[in-house]
Amino acid sequence: MYVPTPTQSDPQPTAAPPWWLVIGPGFAALIGLFLVTVIYRFDGGSAVQIDLGMSGQSLLLYGLVSYLVAAAIAFPAGLLPGGRFPTPVAVPAIVLMLLGVLLVAFVPSSGLFLVGRVLTGLGAGAVLGVTVALIRRLRSGRGAAAGITAGLGVLALVIAPVLGGLLSDATGFRVVFVVAALFVFVALVVAAVLGIVALTKKPPARPVPYPPHG
Repeated sequence: MYVPTPTQSDPQPTAAPPWWLVIGPGFAALIGLFLVTVIYRFDGGSAVQIDLGMSGQSLLLYGLVSYLVAAAIAFPAGLLPGGRFPTPVAVPAIVLMLLGVLLVAFVPSSGLFLVGRVLTGLGAGAVLGVTVALIRRLRSGRGAAAGITAGLGVLALVIAPVLGGLLSDATGFRVVFVVAALFVFVALVVAAVLGIVALTKKPPARPVPYPPHG
């Protein structure tokens, strides 16, 4: 009697993600690191602090501590599932970042500034977790990818007060966050498109050898 050969999709639980899948979350993570220190400047008072009438302590708590705490809370949420499900985790995280950055860009008060920073920190922490998870699963070039990402991250932290200060002096701090929102949107599009491409490149179902009958 003829017995059809069963098929199943190869789940490839240990398969490494393509290296280019790191681009979208990695770009968003770098923007998130840039946004950590962009509220400060090296040569005087922050434009955010002056325009919103905040004290130095309020800027520290509302702008920096809240951001870092939110990012630390969200980081495991991106790290744990991010290696196997990078796009479903990264895209909502980047959307959250975008909402937070836009809220800061048009915030009328320090209270909403705090909300915007928390939302941005949550999204940045999660997308950073996805980036780390993807790099850890790379089969080749893992060290180079980690080194490049870390180096760019440190650079983003250092240059943010300089670039943010220059742009704030010329146009105001809100334009800084509008520009940042545009970059976050680009990261969102890149992450979504590359995620779709990766999904379409998954291997098709393959026959499974049927055990012989006696």
